[in-house]
Amino acid sequence: MRNLPEIRDAKPSDAKAMIAYQKRIFENALHMVTAVDEFGVGVWRQRFWIARKATSKLERCLVATHDGHIVAMLDSWTDRRRRVAHSTSFAMSVAEGWRCKGLGKKLLSHFIAWVQKHPTLERIELHVHADNTHAIELYTQLGFTLEGTRKNAVRYEDGRIVDDHIMALWPGKLDKAI
Repeated sequence: MRNLPEIRDAKPSDAKAMIAYQKRIFENALHMVTAVDEFGVGVWRQRFWIARKATSKLERCLVATHDGHIVAMLDSWTDRRRRVAHSTSFAMSVAEGWRCKGLGKKLLSHFIAWVQKHPTLERIELHVHADNTHAIELYTQLGFTLEGTRKNAVRYEDGRIVDDHIMALWPGKLDKAI
């Protein structure tokens, strides 16, 4: 796909499309902790959540859109306690059909660039299933390093038990041109 989707901050008007996107992701993705039947967010609650993210100085919710549809999403959150407020975490997903085509790299690079310019954030942390080799490869390409592993942390209904890797990046140590 030559033309990658547009990446932008989510807007409250995206609530319905975001819920539909998240349900598709939770139904089809092999590496999500949330099961589709555990996701019960309504439009009003989703609008409020997006609006809160949009006004936060420490958090982002980015979406990638193509032809009016959300095809990828990155959500970040930051603990407000002073001793850990320099570190932000995120989760991201890319819709089936868009994976391994550069969209995840573009989305995450956009987020890393934002953190690099941020006055107080210094570290980005993520959790990734040990068997999610494509994601681990992407994170490693962008400079994330393995900091630890939670053994047998995720148990799926199909019997799969997966380790959870914790990876982190200190974007201030990177070349500013990601």
